[in-house]
Amino acid sequence: MAEIKGEVVPKQREEKAKPTIGVFAGITNKFGKLLVKRRQPWETFPGDWDLPGGALNAKEMAQAMDERIIGEALKREVFEETGIDIDLCDIDNMPAMYPVVVKGGSDMAFLIVIGRYDVEPTIGEWRYVDTVKLLAMCEEPKGNQLVSGFGKRMCRMCLRTLALVGSMDPDSASLARRKLAECY
Repeated sequence: MAEIKGEVVPKQREEKAKPTIGVFAGITNKFGKLLVKRRQPWETFPGDWDLPGGALNAKEMAQAMDERIIGEALKREVFEETGIDIDLCDIDNMPAMYPVVVKGGSDMAFLIVIGRYDVEPTIGEWRYVDTVKLLAMCEEPKGNQLVSGFGKRMCRMCLRTLALVGSMDPDSASLARRKLAECY
């Protein structure tokens, strides 16, 4: 409380951020290429490409301090979008999560690098890409590009995955690391 000329005035509180939380899977094949899927007509940015994943619902947001909840949400999203049934519920073997924030901090996402998963998707339109193909997708017109283009959150998550799985394709990984550095 502050006092102004004998009056008690309540101290102004800063507005708290209310970000959404998204979870996205970095899934690669045996050649070190990254799985991307085409967004459906009813989604935002229809026709664009992104990683399998999505936003946590309100109940999951309330429990997001428990990494198993995040793993279960990602498992659900990946299955709904690709038909791939990943196993992330074992907390002792949970892959690392990499936070990626949208400019302004209004939205946060976690990239969870699943790595090599030798199961073909059975739902939706999808493809596996290396770094060169991913960068070319960033230049495509809206409706066929990597969501939001080069340097944006989705691009950074894709490049991070390709950089981390470098032993399968060292040239692609090296290019991914250089381009990721450009994003920042």
